[in-house]
Amino acid sequence: MAISHDLNDRQARAGRNQSLFREINDRMRDLNEGFSVVTPDSGEWVCECADESCIELIRMSLSEYEAVRANPNRFFVKPDDEHLLPDVEQVVERTDRYWVVEKFGAGAEVAEQNARSRS
Repeated sequence: MAISHDLNDRQARAGRNQSLFREINDRMRDLNEGFSVVTPDSGEWVCECADESCIELIRMSLSEYEAVRANPNRFFVKPDDEHLLPDVEQVVERTDRYWVVEKFGAGAEVAEQNARSRS
């Protein structure tokens, strides 16, 4: 029972951390939209991994960003196992610039709640 509770806590904490990075990226969207006239195929976004000290930048287009954002349980991370937490998420898409991870368990619930509270 304690292991399940610890896992739920870890999943929820990861969901909260990643939702925070998503909020930062939502603010960066305006900057990236402004620069899209000059560089239409790319923008810079903060890695949305669960590591709250991560400051890695990811290059992706606004349309790629919006495609990931369409699902509240999906986040993009640097394409490296160090940015992945297999006990709270799974990789659902891989590119050479980023991976898309999908939350499950308590992390998915937190991500969905945070997405609804901002809507």
